[in-house]
Amino acid sequence: MPCDEWCRLVERYRSAVATYSEAVRALGVLPGPAFNEVWQRVERARFKCDRGRADLLHHEHDHGCLDAGQSDAEREMSAIDTEELVLGDQGQSGG
Repeated sequence: MPCDEWCRLVERYRSAVATYSEAVRALGVLPGPAFNEVWQRVERARFKCDRGRADLLHHEHDHGCLDAGQSDAEREMSAIDTEELVLGDQGQSGG
């Protein structure tokens, strides 16, 4: 069962991803200096996404709250599901 901290970290990550997505969408419609300003906003949002993902994975690793009360098989499946939730396509080996 995920703990409150895990849920908070997931919500923070989801919010950061939404902000990043909105910032990226704004890139295509701006010329010149305005583009540069939005680009800086996109980079800040990307950094927050990276930080949120790292914090979430760090919490899962250190706290183990997703493993509590599970068998070895359930823990293995949970790790796969959670990694896919967090990493999406980034977690694929490319093969």
